[in-house]
Amino acid sequence: MFTHVRLKGALALVVTAIAALLLAAGAAADPAPTVTFSSSNDGAAAGWTQGKGSAIELTLGTSPGSFAVIKLHHAHGAAVSDLAEPSFTTSNYAAGSPRYFIELSDGNSLWGYPPNSGLNGTGFAWAVDNGNTYLSWSAAQAAEAGTTVTDAFVIADADQTSGTTDEITGLTFGGIDFN
Repeated sequence: MFTHVRLKGALALVVTAIAALLLAAGAAADPAPTVTFSSSNDGAAAGWTQGKGSAIELTLGTSPGSFAVIKLHHAHGAAVSDLAEPSFTTSNYAAGSPRYFIELSDGNSLWGYPPNSGLNGTGFAWAVDNGNTYLSWSAAQAAEAGTTVTDAFVIADADQTSGTTDEITGLTFGGIDFN
């Protein structure tokens, strides 16, 4: 009986130690990155096509102010100088939509236009505060050295025709793939 009690006590200590390690490991891990969707109230819509991790559709409504948006929640605090180039592909592009819109700690913003915009050859075209000078990612990082990201979005807006659906794939930010 004495041996049985000691074994039972030893087993309880091992289980407690393992539980403590798992709890510590879980507490140290970053929370899973998330996105949320929003859209104007005119028939516009934003969301996963077939559940989390699938393509995302941004559909524009009928008003001149129509929009559909993906907000990336894990972006806050990332140093622009350390950030891998954000990217996505889209099935449609017209007049600046869809695009990355990244707010920065210095009050500036980075606007990123996908490769099918044709603004920077076959790569993303980046502009500080939506200026008319299109930069590579490394040039945009140099222009905004020392800043951090305060918010990041992919936005489709009424610069495209009403009812247009942009299918977003290859969405990455901060080295994280979303679909």
